[in-house]
Amino acid sequence: MTRKYSNLQIALHWAVVLLIVAQWWTADAIPRTHNPFLRPTMADLLQHKFHNYSGMTIGVLIALRVALRFLRKPGRLQITKGWRERAAECVHWGLYATLAAQAFTGFVASYMWAPAAGIHKAIWLVTMTLISIHVSAAIWHIARRDAVLARMLPCKRAP
Repeated sequence: MTRKYSNLQIALHWAVVLLIVAQWWTADAIPRTHNPFLRPTMADLLQHKFHNYSGMTIGVLIALRVALRFLRKPGRLQITKGWRERAAECVHWGLYATLAAQAFTGFVASYMWAPAAGIHKAIWLVTMTLISIHVSAAIWHIARRDAVLARMLPCKRAP
């Protein structure tokens, strides 16, 4: 029995998940810190800073995930890919692309060109759609009681 993903890949996955939750939680502080009619609170400034730095961290972690995906090809469950495997691959690569694009556009919006914030927000909607599909698929695999989820949990072996 071998695990599909390495411990490092699993750790990077769950670190990105936690950082995405933090991004969602801190995003509301951004417009409050840029409103010319309101003085931002210290909490808003702290959340804004955390949002920026955790966004850049997501960008680095996604680059590492993609590099590891190329360096350590995960074992395949079957030789031929069905529509579900192809769909999963599209969602994974879509998540990598949108998260990298969000990190990039967030950096550009914060430090170079503020209008990039509109693009950053639009990409977030695509990212949330892909996350919804990804989580729905995970729930489906849990309901089926197959070994797919076990491949992304630490210390669990996939059959």
